Amino acid sequence: MKRANFIGAPHFFDLNQACRVVAEAFGHSLYLVGSSLERRDYRDVDVRCILDDAEFDGLFPGLVGHGYAYNARWSIVCSSISLWLSQHSNLPVDFQIQRMTEANAEYAGPRSALGFFVGPPEERAPSQDSAPKEEP
Repeated sequence: MKRANFIGAPHFFDLNQACRVVAEAFGHSLYLVGSSLERRDYRDVDVRCILDDAEFDGLFPGLVGHGYAYNARWSIVCSSISLWLSQHSNLPVDFQIQRMTEANAEYAGPRSALGFFVGPPEERAPSQDSAPKEEP
């Protein structure tokens, strides 16, 4: 049987929970990519947020191609989220925000969605709209 990833279950659960907050902040799913999907001796855990080109360009204007690491805004956002995910999962996380066109063209490997939980509707937390109303 093929493994989904080579991250231990407790660390993966913590990573998935921490990714939920980041996914909500960006309104997009995050993805586990790279060596932790393929082998036990991974160096770090690669997590990616892939944004539509227009949204990426709005956050990081003029940043197209391979110059991401030299952009102060992109670097501080990605390194801050990497640190936050690492602290909440106890894993060496490498988080990056990617522009969809470049991500799809350059990275053909598998992606595994992070930051969501699946279960029957009755097990999910009720929304604000469905919360019981207080009687006056």
